[in-house]
Amino acid sequence: METEAFISGFCKRQNQTRTVYCEYEAAEDGSRRLLDSDCDYGSCEHSHNCTLMAQAKEQGGATGHTGAVHSVAGR
Repeated sequence: METEAFISGFCKRQNQTRTVYCEYEAAEDGSRRLLDSDCDYGSCEHSHNCTLMAQAKEQGGATGHTGAVHSVAGR
């Protein structure tokens, strides 16, 4: 089952506070894995130290983020 969340924080690339939409997949053990977000994580020059996506991964639970987060920006 997929769930959604909104993460708010400071975006270094945009130099402003923003809210990021995230999609998670629920596992049988109750943890969630981050599937998707509406930012440029991965291609952004701040991906290595992005505090917004760090929060999103933490909310994922025990399994956290196990693969690339695909940007849905511009959809």
